[in-house]
Amino acid sequence: MAQTPEEWYKDLPILTRIGLTVFFATTVLVMLEILDPSLLILHWPTVINKLQVWRLFSSCIFFGKFSFQWIFQMYFFSSFSTKLERNAVMAEHPGNYLFFLLFQILALDVISLVLAWPSGLPMLGTSLTFSIIFYWSRQEPEAELNFYSFKIKGYQFPFALIFFQLLLGGNIWNDLLGLATGHIFYFLKNVVTKEYHVELLKTPSLLNRFMEPYVNGGAGSSGGRGPAAPPPRRNMPFTGGGQRLGGN
Repeated sequence: MAQTPEEWYKDLPILTRIGLTVFFATTVLVMLEILDPSLLILHWPTVINKLQVWRLFSSCIFFGKFSFQWIFQMYFFSSFSTKLERNAVMAEHPGNYLFFLLFQILALDVISLVLAWPSGLPMLGTSLTFSIIFYWSRQEPEAELNFYSFKIKGYQFPFALIFFQLLLGGNIWNDLLGLATGHIFYFLKNVVTKEYHVELLKTPSLLNRFMEPYVNGGAGSSGGRGPAAPPPRRNMPFTGGGQRLGGN
């Protein structure tokens, strides 16, 4: 039986649900002119000189006004954030996915400063979404997807998105920035740990304690992970016939 919008929303894991809610609420407030978007964008001189540190995070929650591009970004975030949050690797410790998101946001802030000195790139929401897609593609490399009638593997999907963006004449720099920060996390967390047996990135115990009530059956966790182990990676999303992204 098809889910109602309410059921779909409640079934989202906790951090994905919070993120989607914040993105939507922020856009509504901006559209109603209750919230000034200039207060959200990243501007490092203001962060440093006026201590407006919220800009380090708010630059990742504003995707512009309602548009088809906004809808696509919400779809990609809700879909791939859900899959990554429920991934077996992220489920090992309650705070793993929150740690990943915080790392991505701060890494995006720093690298954007290098690319657009001295202010940084003003809006990083699409880069955050792409970093989620990229890291998921490393965790589920053999998952099958249908992308505009082409069957591709999970590890190919981020590059297919960039190629498609190029064909449309779009700007790929935000996507490349998300790919870079996602790869940095993957290299430090997965490659270095496996190849050199050194754990450079470890989820702080504080984040694990904070998230444990929400992902292990605590109150208000209807969309979170329960105590049962998630399904094996090979049986994760987009297997079999896959889900069509775009096209009819």
